[in-house]
Amino acid sequence: MKTRNKTSAQAIRRPTKARAISARGLGVIILLILLPPAGLLVLWRMGVFRARGRMLLTALATVEMTLLVVLLTPRPALTSQLPLPVAPAAVTQAPETDNLSALYNIEELLYQQQLEQVKAQGGDEKDLMTEEQKLQSQEIEREEILNTVVYAVFNHAQRYHAQRVCGTQSNNRELTVRQAMLEALSPCPDCNPPVWTE
Repeated sequence: MKTRNKTSAQAIRRPTKARAISARGLGVIILLILLPPAGLLVLWRMGVFRARGRMLLTALATVEMTLLVVLLTPRPALTSQLPLPVAPAAVTQAPETDNLSALYNIEELLYQQQLEQVKAQGGDEKDLMTEEQKLQSQEIEREEILNTVVYAVFNHAQRYHAQRVCGTQSNNRELTVRQAMLEALSPCPDCNPPVWTE
């Protein structure tokens, strides 16, 4: 019976102090640190450590690989750019043919409609003008009258005329209404030349 006890005692190992890591185990750990994928392959093929130790080393190697990938992945540099003003797209020019759109003269059509309404009420075109437009129209009319060619005699003229011959008098001198007014000539009452009165 004593012999049997010895064999059964030899078969059962009792826990002892922690075992020292062998040279192969140390090599696997260094390989796991330096090159985790190769280290994992060697760790599981050689079976250097027990299953729990291999799983722990696999988890640590996975964390290490994840950190390496995150740290070594290049990050795109974000640069701030100020918005640049952009010119608007060019307006499409109207075709040069007669095939224009129906709305190209809408302002003219609206103006004609308003003019008809004003004329129906007894007004005229000047009633549709703004004060500025009336002043411009008045200035244009004044310049036209003052630049109109009229006629007078060469010597001792007192009047200017609308035509070269007025009655029996022959007026061979050409001048403008402005010049006639500067010379203090009065308009002829018979032929009614243009007169500008302020």
